[in-house]
Amino acid sequence: MLFRIFKIFFILFMMSTFILFFIKLNNFKENILSFTKYNKKESPNIVILTGGTNRIKDGFKIMKDFRKSKKSNYKILVSGTGIGFTKNSLKNQLGSNFDPKLIQCCIDLDKVSKNTITNASETFKWTQKNDIKEFILITSNYHMPRAYLEFKNIMPNLKIHKYGITPKNHDIENWLNSYQTFGLVFTEYCKYIVASLRIKFFS
Repeated sequence: MLFRIFKIFFILFMMSTFILFFIKLNNFKENILSFTKYNKKESPNIVILTGGTNRIKDGFKIMKDFRKSKKSNYKILVSGTGIGFTKNSLKNQLGSNFDPKLIQCCIDLDKVSKNTITNASETFKWTQKNDIKEFILITSNYHMPRAYLEFKNIMPNLKIHKYGITPKNHDIENWLNSYQTFGLVFTEYCKYIVASLRIKFFS
């Protein structure tokens, strides 16, 4: 009798946990979709987390807007390029539509970062070196919650503007129609939870 009662309570507990997790997961998905691209052009500094050429191209489009509005002293950090990646590599990747002078004058490459945590720590060093108080953070929209969490943990006093890139291969709004997209959101949410717990209890 006691075993049956325990079994029933266990099943109810597991069902409740699953439902709560799915609600939180859906809220996380809605949070991803809520990101709007920062377009006020108030900050002349940009940090691009590698993982897609479109992120770099969007960064250069913003920089072109700065030049049109005659803003100066702008800087771009491309974080997590890896050893062996050079400005010539970046020039070849972007193609002939981008001004090579911009690459030479205003781009810094972070070849040290291996993950989001080191992206944040290396960016902080870059901001200190260049006396930067605010910047635009560019990464994929599904990665933005965790990236912003890590960046604000390391540099809480800096102003960080979010610029989320919508992935071309994933329709996050209709995430349940694709197991790849569902897996992407699920995995990123789990990483976000782990990062939140680590920051809360060990930072």
